[in-house]
Amino acid sequence: MVFSTLVELLGGLETYRIIAHSLFRLLASIMIAAVFGIFIGLLGGTFKTLNHLLMPLVAGLRSLPVASLIVIILILYAEHTAIYIISFLLLFPLIYEASRQGVLNLDTDIKQVVKLEPISLKTKLFFVYLPLAFPYIKSGLLQSIGLGFKVLVMAEFISQAQSSIGRMLNVGRINLEYDLVFAWTLIIIFLVMFLEIVVNSMKTNT
Repeated sequence: MVFSTLVELLGGLETYRIIAHSLFRLLASIMIAAVFGIFIGLLGGTFKTLNHLLMPLVAGLRSLPVASLIVIILILYAEHTAIYIISFLLLFPLIYEASRQGVLNLDTDIKQVVKLEPISLKTKLFFVYLPLAFPYIKSGLLQSIGLGFKVLVMAEFISQAQSSIGRMLNVGRINLEYDLVFAWTLIIIFLVMFLEIVVNSMKTNT
C-alpha cells in the first residue's frame, strides 16, 4: 500500500508543487539567516565586545528545544510568518558562528596589515574579511541546509502551513491514512539524500 501510494504521489503534479513550496521556504529561510548571520558574524569576529554581548543570545538559541521554540513563535506570529522566523532563529547561530570563526582564524599578519591601512569598516568587512573567511562561511551554509530542512518540516507539521510537506504528514495522521504518512516520509528521505549529495559535491569542489 505504501509503494502504491508513493507511486501515485510521484505521478501527481500537486506533489511537486508541495515539495517546491517547502524547498522555497527552506531557501528563503537560509538566505535571510545568511544575510544577518554573515554580517553580524563578521562584526562579532572583529569586535570582541559585540561577540561577548551576543554569545548569551546565540547560546540560548542553540540550547532552546526546537518544539518549544516553534510553539512560542506560532503563538506570537501568524503561521506563514512564523515558519520563516523559526527557521531563522535556528539557522542564525550556525551561520553566525561560522562567520565569526572565519574572521578569528585569519592569518595574524593579514589582520595587522588591515589595522595599519586607513580603510573603512565596510571595506574591511566585505572586501577583506568576507572573501578570506568564505570557506568557513560556506561550510556553515552547507550545514544549515540539512538542519533547516528538518526544522522546516517540523514547523510545517505543527503550524499546518498550506501546501507543505509537514501538513501532508498531519493530514495522513488525522485521517488514519498511514500509507500516506509512510509515503511522504519516504519522499522526505529521498529529498534529504538528494540534499546531502548536493552538499557533499559542493564540499568536494571547495
